[in-house]
Amino acid sequence: MIKKVFGILFVLAAFAACTNQGQKSEETKEKEIAAVTVDEVNANIQSYVDKEIVIKGTVNHVCSHGGKRMFIMGTDPDVAIKITPNDEIGVFEKELEGSHVKVTGIMKELRIDEAYVANLEKEEAESEALHDHSGGTHEETTEEAEQKQHQIDAMREQIAASENGYYSQFWIEASKFEVVECDQDHEDIKSEAHDHEHEHAESEEHSN
Repeated sequence: MIKKVFGILFVLAAFAACTNQGQKSEETKEKEIAAVTVDEVNANIQSYVDKEIVIKGTVNHVCSHGGKRMFIMGTDPDVAIKITPNDEIGVFEKELEGSHVKVTGIMKELRIDEAYVANLEKEEAESEALHDHSGGTHEETTEEAEQKQHQIDAMREQIAASENGYYSQFWIEASKFEVVECDQDHEDIKSEAHDHEHEHAESEEHSN
């Protein structure tokens, strides 16, 4: 009888321990994915790399070429974080501009060094050679060629100015997002987003 009672107590204790462990695990998970602002992330962006993140911000630009990039800002409209969609999301709609969103995803980092830039130049040269061999009809204009060279030169200038021999580009690969309520007037935000759309359209050319 005593053995039976001890057996029951052991089972109950084990169940309670598993329950408590599960609760603690859920609490830890909730803390890990607590929503942060764009300002908080920008203050220490390196610490978020390769981690799941939930971030809130205002959409100030969506790439018009396919909707594969959108930028969200915090209190400073000149500082934004790039968001890319996963396959499930597909694309971001242009109508999102001015909306306040909550995004869940993984923070990514691309380190751009001389080897990366040299590889870009090599790929471009090979692409041109293949184009010439295939007898394609499109010819790169002088303006297009100058623009590409300007981007490469700008990359090398940033590398030279860095202390580590590289500079980083950061973005969040989103797994889900939703439009949420914002205290600020929606029309004011949308107007502000429009004012900065051109600037971010230029900056995204360096994020391909």
